[in-house]
Amino acid sequence: MKKVIYLFLMVVLSVSCFDDFLTEEPETLVTNNNFWQNEKDVESAVYGMHRWFRWVIGRVDVHYRDRGLPFDNLGSWANISNNDLSRFTPDDPNTYWGYEYELVAEANTIADNIGRANMSQERYNFYLGQVLTIRAWSYFYIIRNWGDAPYIIHAEDVGERGRMAWQDIADAIIDDLKLAVGYLPRVNDLRDSEGRMIDSKQVPSRGTAFAIMAQVYAWKAALNNEPELNKLAIAACDSVIDSGSYALVGSIKDVCERVMLGNSDEGIFEIDYRNTEDDLKSGGSYLAAFCQSWPIMPNKTPATKRRGLRLDNTTVYKMYPDKSDQRREEYFYKLDSMAGVSTSITQGAAYVRKLRHILLYTSGSEIGQLKSFEDNEIIIRLADMILLRAELKAKTGDTDGAIRDLNRVRNRAGVRDYSPVDGDLQDVIADERDRELFCEGISTRYFDIMRNGTFREKLRGNFKTLTEQDVADGALYYPVARQAFEDNTLMRQTSYWKRNGFSF
Repeated sequence: MKKVIYLFLMVVLSVSCFDDFLTEEPETLVTNNNFWQNEKDVESAVYGMHRWFRWVIGRVDVHYRDRGLPFDNLGSWANISNNDLSRFTPDDPNTYWGYEYELVAEANTIADNIGRANMSQERYNFYLGQVLTIRAWSYFYIIRNWGDAPYIIHAEDVGERGRMAWQDIADAIIDDLKLAVGYLPRVNDLRDSEGRMIDSKQVPSRGTAFAIMAQVYAWKAALNNEPELNKLAIAACDSVIDSGSYALVGSIKDVCERVMLGNSDEGIFEIDYRNTEDDLKSGGSYLAAFCQSWPIMPNKTPATKRRGLRLDNTTVYKMYPDKSDQRREEYFYKLDSMAGVSTSITQGAAYVRKLRHILLYTSGSEIGQLKSFEDNEIIIRLADMILLRAELKAKTGDTDGAIRDLNRVRNRAGVRDYSPVDGDLQDVIADERDRELFCEGISTRYFDIMRNGTFREKLRGNFKTLTEQDVADGALYYPVARQAFEDNTLMRQTSYWKRNGFSF
């Protein structure tokens, strides 16, 4: 019941169209029994879930969990990038999944109750498809970070709960997504309760559900040694790539100017921030705020040091060895000419500028300072899916198909076709994902590395010395924070972290 009350507080505070209902009854009488009357009520609840999704998945703690950042100077990310959590407290928000489970509770409440509202089957399916997709992505995020986890699908299930095997949760996620692809329309057919087109890529469509499904199949195929699932992952990729609902933008400049801004033809699933007081998040909650300075940030100079993440220009040259690669000049400001400036000014760093749309304060004491980035958080876009399909085709022996997909992304960036002299095809595809998806997504590179088992080669510190038993005991996941053990005698710590300082 606590989660039900919380849901209604979110709806009351965040959805203006709900005001009329509040004037008719005292707030204390807005209960789970009298709320679910019609489509407007359901739409309000779903909008409340989306607002909570923006906050939970877009907050700065989520970025601080990223252990796969390719920067040379890591600042606050140094310990986690070395898989050394000795400085973490038992209550560290990086290791606590509470907010993610509150998001799951929001989705569960809606799923349990929308059947009570008076609306058509088509509209019922539309809202339930959204809820199932958001819940599926939330659980997928949870199992990628923590492995085994509690699995809850009903709002009133508030008793003690132990950890379910992540493989079983993955199967349940896939079941939800199979329902969602049948319930949801194509992206261009999304409509709100007034019949108006929905242009936000945060609202799931059929393509969103297929895209997440492809990632879940690929994850389970790799981490649970079920290679037969790769073909199912490819089929899900096909349903997105060949649907005609999405298209690559024409150039890398367009990626930065249009795709990162949000809701482009290339976008599939995003955290959508509109320029309104309630929807924006602080600039410091974007990863870009930690690695971008001049010339994007206001009141900075070439000599201004990065806040915490710095990438040496020599590293960029290694990442992007082809001089014709447009990403060298679009993701980084004047890479070649700035590399010739004295290191007393540049510290030998490249000037990241991938997220380049900013909003400034226009009044008050902070006038002229960064208020927020205007760009969305891009969770999945078409180039991501094309490269994932290339990876999967390479793993299943379809070399020609893998190369076609790889070249499609390379050529858009101005890079020549793949040749065997470039190296092993699977390694080249992984490197292409690093290049194309640099500094975007939610722990995208780290999850890629987990899926491909290249943590010893690509990560740092303690990752390089992990034994196979360490990995089997959960070393690649986060430990579970102490809060999860409160009033829950069934909770157990991940074996690896239990013997490495998290024994509560």
